[in-house]
Amino acid sequence: MHPFLVPESDQLRLFELGPDVARLRSLARGYSERTHADATGRAYASDWRIFEAWCAAAGRVSLPATEETVSLYLVHELQRRAMSTVDRRVAAIVDRHARAGQRSPAGGIVRDVLRGARRELGSEQRRKLALTAEDLRSMCRQLVQVRKRWAVRDRAQLLLGFGAGMRCSELVALDLADVHFKPKGLLVRIRRSKTDQEGRGRDVGIFAGSRARSCPVRALKAWLYVRGRAAGPLFFGREGKRMATRTVGVIVKRAAALAGLDPVGYGSHSLRAGFVTTAVQLRIPETLIMQRTGHRSVETVARYVRPASVFAVDALAGAL
Repeated sequence: MHPFLVPESDQLRLFELGPDVARLRSLARGYSERTHADATGRAYASDWRIFEAWCAAAGRVSLPATEETVSLYLVHELQRRAMSTVDRRVAAIVDRHARAGQRSPAGGIVRDVLRGARRELGSEQRRKLALTAEDLRSMCRQLVQVRKRWAVRDRAQLLLGFGAGMRCSELVALDLADVHFKPKGLLVRIRRSKTDQEGRGRDVGIFAGSRARSCPVRALKAWLYVRGRAAGPLFFGREGKRMATRTVGVIVKRAAALAGLDPVGYGSHSLRAGFVTTAVQLRIPETLIMQRTGHRSVETVARYVRPASVFAVDALAGAL
């Protein structure tokens, strides 16, 4: 019999073809670490470090933590932070305990503290102002006059973020391959988002504007002329590295200051809130807004609408 046709022993076949358990464990750890979006993961990691530092200073054990430890920590944080931040701190603590196979320390005592805090302090987030189309046009007029590389980039980024209603994390995650010029405007492929952890992605169409300075299509073409056509991040800083999410807020504030607006009230969220608020004022159906922004519920979209749009529609028109 030919030597290559000699059957292998069952033991040898099992050894060579059996599952690599160590590799599977490594992959499982990697997948579990991708449970949250990158931005959420970074926030949780930061929140956990803050909790660990507080526990060390207070002589408390952080893992596993007791309900009393977490409730005392929350009372400390409630004196300094917004309710939304404290809620995220709790989520980070619960998440870290779950990953370590520990029982959640956010039991009845912690829930009572949070409920009482919401009643006394309120749960309204300190929201950034929504950019209006007029304010955005003013920003673009000023950026055009600057005639610097960063100004060309900033104008394209502001208009793309506003026009697509994107989260700032989605905006900085764009690569050159994710944008395509079409006869009517731009086709933008958003590959992953906060509400799309599996990476199904969504396509967003942005129409060309009627004004040269505030047209997203022309602004992006101007940036690509300066940027070049090399593959990689669509927007980057001086070192050529992908822009950090927090930098979008800096860009919005800088443009607001150039336009004579108070930059304190504006941030990266002003672009997304501006799109939703403007769309509501134009009476665009919620379903179409959600298709653009990736929101999963009308209630969430409603929280993005800023006070300027509450008079967009008179529900009692002609009745009083």
